[in-house]
Amino acid sequence: MANPITKHVPVLETVLKQSADRHEQLLTLMKRQRECLRLADHHGVSECSRLENALVQAIGDLEKRRLELVAQLTQAVDPKAIQPMRMRDLAERLPEPARGRLLVLREQLRERITQVKEQSSVTRRATEALLNHMQGLVQTLGNAGRASGYAPANQPQPASVQTLGTLKVTA
Repeated sequence: MANPITKHVPVLETVLKQSADRHEQLLTLMKRQRECLRLADHHGVSECSRLENALVQAIGDLEKRRLELVAQLTQAVDPKAIQPMRMRDLAERLPEPARGRLLVLREQLRERITQVKEQSSVTRRATEALLNHMQGLVQTLGNAGRASGYAPANQPQPASVQTLGTLKVTA
């Protein structure tokens, strides 16, 4: 029977690498999404959102697999453990060179996750700014479409008064 450590560590390393790669892809996609927001390209934003959802799903699947592997390795390292160890604690108890490789991969993944959180915050603020801008435009257009007619101040305009106006909007 194969040693669980030699069996699961290479798989865990692969999962950590794939997760870091997916986070890197997510960072690239977030930059593209911000550019689409800057250009008000709603088709591009929609496409980026679709791709982002697929990446987040893939990251979630990798995270489930990582948790399974950590639980299996925890049992191999400490059969009396009642819950899986944290990645760092688990890696510290493994022999070299697995220990060093897992600690490096763990740190790389943590850095990517931090970068994604930061970029997600930037994208959220850009989205909010665009939304506020668009709401302001809609309000301005709505106000420009209303005409006061000739009714005295503070009195409703008679229903029979028709308003006709034009509005020239240019970029």
